[in-house]
Amino acid sequence: MSSYKRIESVKVSVAILRFLADQKGPVGGKEIALALDMPHGTVMCHLATMEDERLVRSIGGAWEFDMGMSFFWAKRKSMLECRIDRDTKELNQLEV
Repeated sequence: MSSYKRIESVKVSVAILRFLADQKGPVGGKEIALALDMPHGTVMCHLATMEDERLVRSIGGAWEFDMGMSFFWAKRKSMLECRIDRDTKELNQLEV
């Protein structure tokens, strides 16, 4: 994958999500921008876009994760459970 170009805007969104993940509660856009050394407008554009996708939500002007984030965790967990089930069935067939 190293030959592909990296998209800077994706890195910005991920940095914002990681910052939110480290917080104990909702955080204002200005605080996020200062902590990440990014322009406030850039942070707010990313937050607005992620809000449209239900990845984050605004509560009184502060931001936190929304339910859309849980989808990724649930999907990954489901995939691992299916893999375990498949591998267990294969192991049981080998024991016969």
